[in-house]
Amino acid sequence: MPGVLHLRGEELVEQPVLDDAGNVLLWNGEIFGGIAVPDGMNDTQVLMAQLLECGNESDLLSVMSLIRGPWAFVYWQKSTRKLWFGRDVFGRRSLLVHFPKHENDVLILTSVAHKPDSASELQDCNVVYEELPADGLYCMDFNKRNSYPMVTLFAWENSHLPSADTTCSDLPQEFSDTNNTTNGFPMRIQCGAKLTSNIPPVNTSLPNPEDTDWIMRMETNLQQLSADSANMCDYVDSSLSSAAEELVQVLSDSVKIRIGNQVQYCQQCITNTPRQQQTLIRIDEEPRRDCCKDEKLSVCLEHATVKCEIPCRRAKVAILFSGGLDSAVIAALVDRCLPAEEPIDLLNVAFEQRQSSQQQRKPAACSNTLNTTYDVPDRLTGRIAVQELRSINPGRTWNFVEINVTKEELQKERATRISHLLYPLQTVLDDSIGCATWFAARGVGYLVNTDGPPKPYTSHARVVLVGMGADEQLAGYARHRIKFRDLGWPGLVQEVQLEIARISHRNLGRDDRIICDHAKEARFPFLDEAVISFLSLLPMWKKALLSLPRGLGEKLLLRIAAEQLGLCKTSRFPKRAIQFGSRIAKLEKSNEKASDICERL
Repeated sequence: MPGVLHLRGEELVEQPVLDDAGNVLLWNGEIFGGIAVPDGMNDTQVLMAQLLECGNESDLLSVMSLIRGPWAFVYWQKSTRKLWFGRDVFGRRSLLVHFPKHENDVLILTSVAHKPDSASELQDCNVVYEELPADGLYCMDFNKRNSYPMVTLFAWENSHLPSADTTCSDLPQEFSDTNNTTNGFPMRIQCGAKLTSNIPPVNTSLPNPEDTDWIMRMETNLQQLSADSANMCDYVDSSLSSAAEELVQVLSDSVKIRIGNQVQYCQQCITNTPRQQQTLIRIDEEPRRDCCKDEKLSVCLEHATVKCEIPCRRAKVAILFSGGLDSAVIAALVDRCLPAEEPIDLLNVAFEQRQSSQQQRKPAACSNTLNTTYDVPDRLTGRIAVQELRSINPGRTWNFVEINVTKEELQKERATRISHLLYPLQTVLDDSIGCATWFAARGVGYLVNTDGPPKPYTSHARVVLVGMGADEQLAGYARHRIKFRDLGWPGLVQEVQLEIARISHRNLGRDDRIICDHAKEARFPFLDEAVISFLSLLPMWKKALLSLPRGLGEKLLLRIAAEQLGLCKTSRFPKRAIQFGSRIAKLEKSNEKASDICERL
């Protein structure tokens, strides 16, 4: 059954959408640009109207290639008897697929699937799902009545798939197990025309002698910095400062559209609105007002309005907040875009760590006592970063939500919910990141004040901003340093080029399923098309100088931008993955590798 978050438009649009011509649309996405969405309109309605005007394949491909924003969709075009489905070029929304194995089998498309409960059940299961690769649009033609429909893939430009017709045996490994020609079943996939992605290729230029002189000058200047010394901006030239200012601007635009495209009422308002009224009610608001659980409401169903007598002071936007560079920059930009009276939820997750009293430097007589602490690395950096944010804007309500997870709660929620959301993924890395993200996005924790005890708090924001994408584009991973050390600029350029090309094959579909489980939507400012285009066009040495120390050289451009935003301490924090910063990694088993199959799933 489809579920609708209703983040845009004055009225909820139930799905699937069926028009008068018999076309059917299932849409999980956001149109942030490319196609105009009038104020008060739902983008599902706008897209359906656009698709209705498509008379042929070329028209439909043109419409879908225009969209800026995350999406996954399924569309039945009755006039041509064709079924279209696919994901955006970065795979920011989940779409799972079961391709038929024999002539009596069926095609199944879904955002989330139920995982078989045991290994034996998995072996006996006839329906096995996999992530649909975000390689383009797929089309099943049902016009040939005496044979099973042929599937055509219209691949994105620069896709690794071949441009000529191909059989499924030539396709990526994702399809190799379920799409084959055994048992006499002729399930074939061929490649059609290319689909325009409108994302420029990565700038692969290498430094010339003049560039090399500039690089050496910047490295010499920045090597003079110490951890507590003057600003980086004092040591770089105007070209790098200007590039950082441009990055702040394009990121600010990305954040603004992602926090502005939502109806202005919190999750609690929807929860307390009777279900039979939800398709009728819209918010008739004064500036920045909406309804909440503890507010006095005036309801008039005849005119389908809800008026608030008291302004809602709940946060509408939350950020997965480790206190690291990426999340802190997003938070600072949200602060610039939101009205001053709007609070911001900063969701910081930590998993329990049990230490002996001796480890905590307590008397030896207590050395056998185990004490639980949640002061993990991300908690410590989060506290530093939120203090910087409060210094930047002391008038803002910054809700630093400390989300503490016990081992027992982790095991319970993984078994009952998270393992199904992760499916069909099953590695240790998927488990660690997926569980940490699920608890963080749930937003159930404490607000800790210096003048009183911790206060229980639950975030009701329905938009959750995530910092995914910065490391891939700005050489933030340790493997980038290794490539640069071993192969120099050519090796680094090639590695970043590969990182961006495989973003869609990483974990965005997983994160979409995990966060949507809380009736919230993940939005990725660093993966905005304009942000990626801007960064892709810059030469590599304007984004990172990996001969500089860790915490400075990687993502150098973003660090300068952070400093320009006032995040001086945070701008020097080194990269730390969520599974290590939250300390979920190694919590239950210490000898696992990230790529191992997770036995707990």
